[in-house]
Amino acid sequence: MKRHLTLLSAIATTFAFAGSGAEHTDIIPRTVNFLIFAAILYYLVAEPVKNFFKNRSAGIAASLEEVQQKLKQAKEEKQKAEAELAKAKELATEIVETTKKEIELLKEQIAAQGEQELAALEKNFEENLELERRKRIRQITKEVLEELFADKSIDLDKEHFVNLIVKKVA
Repeated sequence: MKRHLTLLSAIATTFAFAGSGAEHTDIIPRTVNFLIFAAILYYLVAEPVKNFFKNRSAGIAASLEEVQQKLKQAKEEKQKAEAELAKAKELATEIVETTKKEIELLKEQIAAQGEQELAALEKNFEENLELERRKRIRQITKEVLEELFADKSIDLDKEHFVNLIVKKVA
């Protein structure tokens, strides 16, 4: 309200000095009017303008501080990401090395297992071969004996022959 009153008095003073005298040598009243007008204008506008620029400066400073904070945070995150990347590379290298070692162990185990199976198969083959050889010998012996018994030209006593075979087998 005080401002409005001051403004009204300044306007009234301006009209008062502007209408006096018909001569054009009114430089002093015009200067006084201008000074009053400048003072009123300064009184009314100076504080809001100062506040506006102060707030504007504070806003720019806050924005700059925020940008710097974000930049610092981004740099820290970048360093963390690079550290994690380095750790991941080391872990990948370790995994590859461990995998290579496991592959070698598995190769050795499979080779040993294969050799064991091969030895078991060879042993089984030898046993089957021996079994087949014995079967074949029995069969041939049986055939020869049947031929001998079927042939009447050779006179052999069955008991005597059984005793001979028992002696040979024993």
